[in-house]
Amino acid sequence: MTESLSSRERARLNYSLREADRPAFSWSFGPQPPARAALNEHLAQWGLDYEKLFVVTSDLRRYHVPYVGPPLPERTSFWGWTVKPTSYGAGSYDEFDHQPLATAETIADIERHLWPDPDHFDCAAVVERIGREDPDGRYARIVSGGNPMEILSWLMGLTNVLVRLLEAPEVIHAAMDRITAHFETVTRRVLELANGRIDAVFCADDLGTQRGPMIGRDTYRRMIMPYHRSFYAMIHEHDAFVIHHSDGSVAGLLDDLIAAGVDCLEAVQVECADMAPESLKARFGGRIAFQGGVSVQQVLPHRTPEEVRREVRRLKETLGAGGGYLCTPSHAIQAGTPPENVVAMAEEAVELTIDDIARLARSR
Repeated sequence: MTESLSSRERARLNYSLREADRPAFSWSFGPQPPARAALNEHLAQWGLDYEKLFVVTSDLRRYHVPYVGPPLPERTSFWGWTVKPTSYGAGSYDEFDHQPLATAETIADIERHLWPDPDHFDCAAVVERIGREDPDGRYARIVSGGNPMEILSWLMGLTNVLVRLLEAPEVIHAAMDRITAHFETVTRRVLELANGRIDAVFCADDLGTQRGPMIGRDTYRRMIMPYHRSFYAMIHEHDAFVIHHSDGSVAGLLDDLIAAGVDCLEAVQVECADMAPESLKARFGGRIAFQGGVSVQQVLPHRTPEEVRREVRRLKETLGAGGGYLCTPSHAIQAGTPPENVVAMAEEAVELTIDDIARLARSR
C-alpha cells in the first residue's frame, strides 16, 4: 500500500487485521519520569522534547474519563484504597497502604463497601476534548474502559483474590458484578456521546506471569470471562474495537480472550514463555491484532541502538505480516534506559529519521 494514510486510518486497518502502509506506533505508557528527563536532555540537540516527539510520532491518542465527584483524601482512590510513595532510587512509585476488601469474606462484606458512583465521572469532557484536540479526525481515538479483575486485586489484594477464586467464588462474583457494572455504565455513556468518534476502548486485566497464565483456563472461563464477554459485547455494539492489556505469558488464554471479544492484545511481552512473535502469529494471526512487543525489560534498556532497530524490524516483519500489528513499547520505559535506544525505536517504527521528526515538529 503506497497511498498516504492518516494515523486513524492506519490504526483502524491494523485493528481490523488488514495491511496498512506500516504498523501504527504509540508510546504505550510512556517513559517513567527519570527516563523522560534523560530523553528530554538527549532530544534538546534537535530542539525536541518528549511531548513534541509524541505529537509527531504517535498514531494514537488516549483519553481518560475524569472523576468529578466529591474531593478525595490525599492518595486515596475513588475505589477506596490508599497508597504511599515508595522510593526506587531515581524516583518513586505508589505502594498500597490500605486495601478495603482485604478482609472481605462474605457477599455482605462486598455490599457494605462504598462503591463509586458513575455520575461522578464527566463523560462529556472526553468528547469535548476530542473535538478540541483532534477536530479533523487525524488520530486513532482510544478511551480508557476498565480492568475489573485488576481493580478487585487492588481492593482485596492479589493473593486474596486468587485464594477466593477457588474458596469463595460467590464473593468474587459479587465484587466483579459491581466493578464491571460501573465500567460498563461509564464506558457506554462515553461511547453514546461520542457517536462513532471513538475507535477503540482500552481495557485491562493482567492475567500472566513470566512463565504462564496466573489462573487456569477453567477458572478464567467460569470466574472472569463472563464479565469480559459482557463488557466487550457492549463496546462492539458501539462499533469500537476492544484492546485488552495484559502483561506476561497469556498465550494459553488467548483462545478464550478472543472468544470473549478481544480484538487486540496489548503489551505482548515477547520474552515471556510461549510469547515468541513467530509463535503468536502462527497460532493467532488473522484472529487477533497485537500491540506492543518492543521489550522494556531486555531490548530497550540493555541493547545497542542498532540492535533495537533490528528488533523493531523483526516485530514489524513477523507480527505485522499481512496486517494486525501496532508497534509500541511493551510497557512504560524504565529509568536507566539509554535515550539513544528510545530514539532508535521511534525512528525505525515510524520510518523517519530524528531530523525528519524535528523538521515536522517545527512545522506544527
